[in-house]
Amino acid sequence: MRLPSLCPRQWALHFVLALLSLLTALPFALMAMMSSKDLGQLTLSFWAWPSPFRWENYWFGLRVTGHYLANSLLISGAVCALTLVCAGLAAYAFSRFRFRGRHGLFATLLVALMIPSALLLVPLFLLCRELGLLDTAFGLVLPQAAGSLPLAVLLLRTSYDGLPRDLFDAARIDGASELRVLWHIVVPLSLPVFSTVAIVNLLASWNNYIWPLLTVQAETLRTLPLGLAFLVFEYDLKFQPGKVMAAYLMTSLPLLILFLFMTRPFVKGLTSGALKE
Repeated sequence: MRLPSLCPRQWALHFVLALLSLLTALPFALMAMMSSKDLGQLTLSFWAWPSPFRWENYWFGLRVTGHYLANSLLISGAVCALTLVCAGLAAYAFSRFRFRGRHGLFATLLVALMIPSALLLVPLFLLCRELGLLDTAFGLVLPQAAGSLPLAVLLLRTSYDGLPRDLFDAARIDGASELRVLWHIVVPLSLPVFSTVAIVNLLASWNNYIWPLLTVQAETLRTLPLGLAFLVFEYDLKFQPGKVMAAYLMTSLPLLILFLFMTRPFVKGLTSGALKE
């Protein structure tokens, strides 16, 4: 196999990128190695190949985090779906309709991006308490979806603005309604951006720890970050790091698999509109 001809500068750049990739993967490799051993193996032969392989660690991790995993899937999926629907409709209105106050409303939406999320914790908590949403699934979903709307609307509106206007005029001449135009023309042409918005919101909701910690007391509503935080104490795992790492590894796999399959549309969505032919 013939190697591509690269200049020394390009070889140096590739070497640095490969080194950074290895450093990024190192914590995951250590987590996988530790998850396959017990305390004695980790103490006596940390870097050696596990012998025997502790499969029971993974069964334990799956058993104790299964309901946390299901909760995170439901909550993150609901946040993602609600954000895509609301942001898709709002972005279409900002992009295609001309109404009084449109620019002011969009500027207000952009200002919301500049507010640190930590400043909104207390007002959101008080609002959810007054509405009776504490310790409920709606209290987890609605605030997270509302917080993700500004960025989602910005990305989707930018994508909509780049679509040819002739497509919309032709659809309206054929008698298509606005919702039909949105569903059959706008959404298919903007799928890469929708994928980007979905992945960004899914990751943010999946990794959210502070908001569930403030609003959830019932063990049945704990999401993965919250459940993993209590895992060591509830199951007395202070001297069983292999089981802890196995639980962390099992809960990392869903997002890892998702990102591997969605990398191409994610990158395409991020660069959508950056180049013009």
